[in-house]
Amino acid sequence: MVHAYIKERTKEFSKEDKEKRYKYLGKEVIDVNAPGLDSIPEFYGIANAIWHDWKEGKISTRTALGRLALLKLLTYKTKNRKIANIPEEDLEEVRKFIDYVRQVIKNESRRKGEPEEERQV
Repeated sequence: MVHAYIKERTKEFSKEDKEKRYKYLGKEVIDVNAPGLDSIPEFYGIANAIWHDWKEGKISTRTALGRLALLKLLTYKTKNRKIANIPEEDLEEVRKFIDYVRQVIKNESRRKGEPEEERQV
């Protein structure tokens, strides 16, 4: 009974649907070096991709801010072991850029007149 319920609720994506989904490593942002988030250009590329998707209306303000918060969390060496060899100064610059993008999105959403609950993260 449980398996039937899960199968009924599970959505199957076609190949075209999978291509249309928003991907930040691989399709839109080129994966540099080893697989995964392990280089500075990838952080900047993902932040820019999130920003552009938000500007085009593909994702909501809340989703964009949440993804940027997760991206910032992954700039800390305790949360992402793949960046152990990157200097802390470079990671701090990435964090400042992510904070800048988050602030721009918050300010623009206020100008658009989005509801307060959409803006808070």
